[in-house]
Amino acid sequence: MVKIKLSIIMTAYNVADYISGTIDSVIAQTNQDFDLIIVDDCSTDQTQKIIRSYEEKYDWISVICQAKNSGVSAARNVGLSHADGELITFIDGDDWVEPHYVEHFITTYDDNDVDMVTCGFFNETEAGKVKNKINEHQTSIVGRDEVIKQIIKMTGTVMGYTWNKVYIRSIIEKNKLSFQTDLDLMEDQVFNVEYATVARQFYLDNLPLYHYVSRKGSITQKFAMENVRDVGVARMKVYKTIRDSTRKEKDQI
Repeated sequence: MVKIKLSIIMTAYNVADYISGTIDSVIAQTNQDFDLIIVDDCSTDQTQKIIRSYEEKYDWISVICQAKNSGVSAARNVGLSHADGELITFIDGDDWVEPHYVEHFITTYDDNDVDMVTCGFFNETEAGKVKNKINEHQTSIVGRDEVIKQIIKMTGTVMGYTWNKVYIRSIIEKNKLSFQTDLDLMEDQVFNVEYATVARQFYLDNLPLYHYVSRKGSITQKFAMENVRDVGVARMKVYKTIRDSTRKEKDQI
């Protein structure tokens, strides 16, 4: 059996206090059939020094340092341009993953004919207190309409995040998908909806394997007029993507 290789794209910006723990959680994976691409978005703290030290120690870790701070979307796009795994996922540089994170995705893809696989997550504070309810383990294989509903919901175990999902790289490349660099919020939801409209089947699993840490001062914690603008633009892009996909399907009937 040919192994499926996963490329993990990790974005980082001034996360020197956290990124060692993030990388260590990736190193501790039970399934080692992956590589790690770390894209630093021109950090001004010790982040670059730390990730370079890991790159020197592990040949499956590669580091890319942006020449200027360009935002998480641009960093993810750079990571995508360097990834060569059959599968793709994204991790934030201040979160961490359970040891079976990689195993879950690779095994599920190996056993099912699907184009996206999800996992559940812990939404926790910096002190480690879990804020979301962990439900009984459930899995399902759904079509486009259902997965889009789950992606755009404000609650649940799917939502618009990229770090609890694994994608097929060939689908991303064939459809020239990328992250919107003009958005600082909800850019991941737009990407997920665009991916869903060109994929077929989706394996939804709520097993919590990712630790999303809500930190004070993060962009999602701040309220500003620019954020309101981003939410509005993102929703319009989502609506347009769904509308265009529906029209295309009707034209093909």
